[in-house]
Amino acid sequence: MTQRLLARGILLVLFWGLVSSSAWAQGTSQGGAIDRYAAGSSRNARSSRSSSAPRGMDRNPTPQFMQELTTGVYWYQPTSSSMGSGLLLQGFNYSPRYAFWSPNDLMSLSGGTNLGLALQWSNFGSLFMVNVPMLVEFNLGRGSMADRDDAVGVFGGLGLEYNFINNFWADGGNLNQWGWLYSAGARVLMGGRPYVVRFSQSIGTPNQNIRVTHVGLGTSLY
Repeated sequence: MTQRLLARGILLVLFWGLVSSSAWAQGTSQGGAIDRYAAGSSRNARSSRSSSAPRGMDRNPTPQFMQELTTGVYWYQPTSSSMGSGLLLQGFNYSPRYAFWSPNDLMSLSGGTNLGLALQWSNFGSLFMVNVPMLVEFNLGRGSMADRDDAVGVFGGLGLEYNFINNFWADGGNLNQWGWLYSAGARVLMGGRPYVVRFSQSIGTPNQNIRVTHVGLGTSLY
């Protein structure tokens, strides 16, 4: 009788131990899940605060170097009909620029050029064109900084340009001309590819005999 009671007591103790261990393990796993959820919630809260901040205000950007390649046309139009007809050339352009001021990565001021070169052969001889503008441009959105992921950006600016074309005049003289110009354009991301459209035109001063208009289309290299 005593042995049976002792055996029953041992079984009850073992059963109670198993139940207690199971309950403790379940509570521990739930606590771990709660701890993980709390940690995740705190991380998400920080992320939400970061994402709710205005775009372009979330970091201190540093000046950056950017560049573009385009191809387009140059229209050289005399300011007086007595100087003869205009000249249309297809050119290729390399546009390096440096964003030297940016209060945030949404906008910037950049300094650079849109170096244009063109060659044309005909029965009347060959023409060689060099167009060298020095530009200061305001950039907004895409292209303001190299790491902007906006779908669209715009820009515009002013500058000073030099134009040279050999055998430009009817008497075989070369065109050598300095003058002011303005520029404008857009940068667009389409189909995962970055495109840039650029327009520029000489203002007509100081004493420009030829008005130069340029339209180009190309891609960004950043």
